[in-house]
Amino acid sequence: MGMGAEDFWLMPIGLFLDLWACHKQFIGIEKPKKTRTIDDIIPPGI
Repeated sequence: MGMGAEDFWLMPIGLFLDLWACHKQFIGIEKPKKTRTIDDIIPPGI
């Protein structure tokens, strides 16, 4: 994932899991849990 061995072993496990989830989404193995559009956030008529 573009880091050296020392950087990998010194990072918190939560950061690694977040980076791994982003990597899987980037290469197409996994889909995001929720997909949102601007229409979901701002209701029509405003």
